[in-house]
Amino acid sequence: MILGMRSPLDNLTPGQIAQSARFLGIATAIALGYGYVTDTLTPTTAGIGSFFLGCALLLAAPRQRATELLGAATVWQCFAEFLSTVQSGHFAMWRLGVSVATLGCIIAVVRIQHLRDLTRQSPDIRLIDLDRRTVGGIGVIPLTDSQLAELRHDEAA
Repeated sequence: MILGMRSPLDNLTPGQIAQSARFLGIATAIALGYGYVTDTLTPTTAGIGSFFLGCALLLAAPRQRATELLGAATVWQCFAEFLSTVQSGHFAMWRLGVSVATLGCIIAVVRIQHLRDLTRQSPDIRLIDLDRRTVGGIGVIPLTDSQLAELRHDEAA
């Protein structure tokens, strides 16, 4: 290990990063909200703000699903855009499009990372057989009739 190459960031803990991200997320949401209320938010600043908001949300709530967090941010931005439309009298379609596309790009990167992880762990198993939405063997998706029959050891299965 080269001692001269150390960074001040090396001393941070993941908990400290999450705490900082919470502050950044709140500050970004307030700044975006102010931009919507005053109608000073351009498509460029909306995209940059969406990127910071999305990244801050993902870092601030590591136990929450990324799709849920970014989906909530998308709904919030759509709602803010429609409220801005009511106040200003014009609908900023490009601003909304850039914001939603930015959050969509973040989700794409998250999904690609998930697929890379699946490829490392289970490269030869079909995606349908990799249902990861189970907790302790209890699936979130309801079982089919044939699966229930198999669990009951019925002959019809």
